[in-house]
Amino acid sequence: MRHKVNKQLDMRLGVYQTRSNVIRTMLTNFVREGHMTTSAKKAKVIKAEADSFFAHLVGLFDTYKDEKDVRREAIRYVKNVLFGEAEGKKVVNEILPRLRQENKKSGFIASYKLGYRAGDGAEKILLRLI
Repeated sequence: MRHKVNKQLDMRLGVYQTRSNVIRTMLTNFVREGHMTTSAKKAKVIKAEADSFFAHLVGLFDTYKDEKDVRREAIRYVKNVLFGEAEGKKVVNEILPRLRQENKKSGFIASYKLGYRAGDGAEKILLRLI
């Protein structure tokens, strides 16, 4: 028996790619664009990862009282998760203040079913940052 094995993204990847790099790349592209159209399995994984990512960033305001400390820790965390400096700046300068004003703890991503792909008939889902 294989307990606690995530079989949602069972991708056959090359030697240098790993599942986490694929997820980080997709999360970076999602933050850059603000929305993403993908298959149902990938959407489920990206929605969970993005929700966890933004919940951690919003939770920093409960941990630290000083605004400088929150910003420093947010930058450190974003650098560890996302690829690209421009995406990190967008999260820290634009998205994080907006999420803090909304005073939400979860539910940062909305998903919409778009039908089926023409090529293979897989279900298409649109993910959008609320």
